Amino acid sequence: MPLNIIFAVLLTKTFNYDKFKKKFTQEAVLRNLSNRTQQSYWWHINDYQNFHKKDPYDTGTEELRAYFQSMLTDGAHKPGSVKMGYYALRFLFVNVYHKEWAKEYLPTPKIAKTLPLVLSKEEVFDVLSVIKNFKHRAIIMFIYSTGARVSECVNTKLSDIDSKRKQVNIEEGKGLKQRKVPLSPLLLKALRLYYKEYKPQYYLFEGAAGKGTHLGVSALREICKKARYSTRNIKKHYTPHTFRHSFATHHLEQGTNLLVIQRLMGHSDLRNTLKYLHVQKLAIDMVVNPLDELEGVEGLCRK
Repeated sequence: MPLNIIFAVLLTKTFNYDKFKKKFTQEAVLRNLSNRTQQSYWWHINDYQNFHKKDPYDTGTEELRAYFQSMLTDGAHKPGSVKMGYYALRFLFVNVYHKEWAKEYLPTPKIAKTLPLVLSKEEVFDVLSVIKNFKHRAIIMFIYSTGARVSECVNTKLSDIDSKRKQVNIEEGKGLKQRKVPLSPLLLKALRLYYKEYKPQYYLFEGAAGKGTHLGVSALREICKKARYSTRNIKKHYTPHTFRHSFATHHLEQGTNLLVIQRLMGHSDLRNTLKYLHVQKLAIDMVVNPLDELEGVEGLCRK
């Protein structure tokens, strides 16, 4: 019998998978983890179990160190995946197993920080211009105008569009929080035309199955994939999320206060907003030297 099958049989005898999954799910729900986070954590826990071929409960610091070392060196895990794996296993050991987490021996993985990909305003216009399907164009306009995450965009309901107060209610984002963002008059005009043509009934952007379903995240990625073929002059691999980054960066370039951008983006930590300082286009010609602003200083520039 092959070795991997023998391991699987032995593990089944000592490891109650269904009971373990139920306990994990209960803890995740009680701690209000989003479905996406639960799925990601569960994937990494399974990956850890397959790595050691035994019940994770029977492992400890040395096994965790070996797994993290493998993730960092095997080339099969992206930097973001390494960090998510760390959080997933810490959740498993601390919150599910109620075990000690030896953080001095299990340091948080340091990963290279990448700057967000941003399009210029001209490039945003070019992309919108090549999207001929009006519904698809309205979706990208919605993300660029509101700064919504892709998951927030597809979950937006008709009732979230407040045309009277000129606001959009963004909900079901990270941490199940809600925030209000301004509703652009141009976006409202586009959404009214979109509504007359497509007549959505519950979700703003309904899926192919109609009422009660929303467009899938993969469908939004496909919109940008097709647009990239028609904008070969743009040498950037943009995705729907790029328009969220562009929303924040263009606000910063227009002089919007950083704390306001933080609220519009739904960032709980200002450090997540500060990254846009590194990608904004600086208007050097608009910068006034502080020496030039000193009253009467011109007279001191002579002997």
